[in-house]
Amino acid sequence: MIAIRVDTLCGLGHFMRCKWLALELQCLGEEVVFLVDTQLSHHLTKELGNIHFLPYAKTQIEDADNCVQLFNEQQLIIDKLIIDSYRFDIEWESEMSKHVPSIIAVDDLEREHLAELVIDSKWNAEKTSSRYQSTALESQHFLLGPDFSMLSRAYRNCAQTERSNKELMFSLGGGGDWKQLTEIIRLILETAPEYKVNLIIGPNATSVTQLHELALGHSQLNLIEAPRCLANYYKSCTLFVGALGTSLYELAATKTPALTFSIAKNQENQQTALDDLGHYFHIANLIDYPPEQILKLILAMLQNIERIHLMRENVAVKIDGEGASRVAKLITSELASSQITQANSNLIESQYQYLTDTITLRRVVDQDINRYLAARNLPNNAWRMTITKDIDQLDHYCWWFANRRDSYVMEVKGKPLLYVWHQLYEIEQQNYLIGGWFAASDDVNFAHAQLVLDWQLKETEQTYPDAIWVAVINKENKFVNLLNQRAGFKSIAGDAKKMAVTQHLFPNASIDDFNFVGKG
Repeated sequence: MIAIRVDTLCGLGHFMRCKWLALELQCLGEEVVFLVDTQLSHHLTKELGNIHFLPYAKTQIEDADNCVQLFNEQQLIIDKLIIDSYRFDIEWESEMSKHVPSIIAVDDLEREHLAELVIDSKWNAEKTSSRYQSTALESQHFLLGPDFSMLSRAYRNCAQTERSNKELMFSLGGGGDWKQLTEIIRLILETAPEYKVNLIIGPNATSVTQLHELALGHSQLNLIEAPRCLANYYKSCTLFVGALGTSLYELAATKTPALTFSIAKNQENQQTALDDLGHYFHIANLIDYPPEQILKLILAMLQNIERIHLMRENVAVKIDGEGASRVAKLITSELASSQITQANSNLIESQYQYLTDTITLRRVVDQDINRYLAARNLPNNAWRMTITKDIDQLDHYCWWFANRRDSYVMEVKGKPLLYVWHQLYEIEQQNYLIGGWFAASDDVNFAHAQLVLDWQLKETEQTYPDAIWVAVINKENKFVNLLNQRAGFKSIAGDAKKMAVTQHLFPNASIDDFNFVGKG
């Protein structure tokens, strides 16, 4: 018999992933018993026949004793014990190992374990394989990465579905405080009444009274309380807005466009890792922004939803919905080695130009959205700009969909080296070009900058032969001043018309701090 000790005091996520695992184990003929902390709704547990409730324990040893006592009272012979809890760690495992032949830990916090098998579905890009390296025992095996994300069978082969063009979905998982989201939802109902809005209300949710009041006056607002599975809602919605949590892999499996935020420590993720899953729009503190700003971003995403759909298509790490089945089969077999999720590479579909044998140039695509921002906000770049403070993440996302720049990225072996851009303006029947570049790596040198500037000037001369280049360069930036002098840029301080145009295009550049130059 397999026992699962799952923590139900800190949300439903732990229970749900263990539930899907238990159902797969049952399909393999295993008898499974659950040990939980709280009474759960029948619709969540009806497929699970054997559930026991444990009294609250003040210490890990006390909880372990409670487990052993229950096994003895129920005359349960446990071969394997699965633990999924943030409250219980190596101390609990050590105590239980005295009574059960095999301990299996489900975790995503990279903690030390005594369990012979550790299952952690968190994706941390290239660091995934080394997450437990410093604490691993010789005898331990690990199942690491999203291949082992334990989801319902409803998430298998479900990405190819017809989506509604007018349906929003909000969720905070099994709990969450809806107070801060209520005003955002009200604004959406008033600003975009053509959208159906589904709110998934978890069994432990708080501050829902105002939502019920809001629903009375808006027929397009639907409150869906404690649904058994969210797969169909993900598959039909135009855009998901909510807490990251378990939804990360469910959204990836269904390829659902999403804007997410964090409401718990375990929902903190590196953006590069989220990008690998096709999840490009995560702002950890999103609900701390003014509701009007959040509305602006949601509307921008809806207006560009087809682009966001495409961003979901070609991803480095795919979620196939088979994780629970995969884990169940490995638990019931003689696992001989650890298994780690592998990422695909070379996923950007773009035409590459070779500037040298090793340096390529391609157009910036939507999948570059977060790398572009990360590079722009590097300290060595920001001080050179007309706007020296970091660009805000929400502002960047809104700008990204509105901007009309021609942007490119120079790469070495697929790694961004620098970004370069230019944009055409017509002012008083004359075409003007502005542009710039910024490093994405510490490896950028003068030769790289000169190479890309030479390419840019040749490219724009062919495309916009009648255009005049104007630019502003920080006076302290000797590197770029020299570069542009060599490229033929000259001061326009004596040309009133060009100065007026340049000041219009660069309103934050002062004459005291910047050189105003032009070419053509």
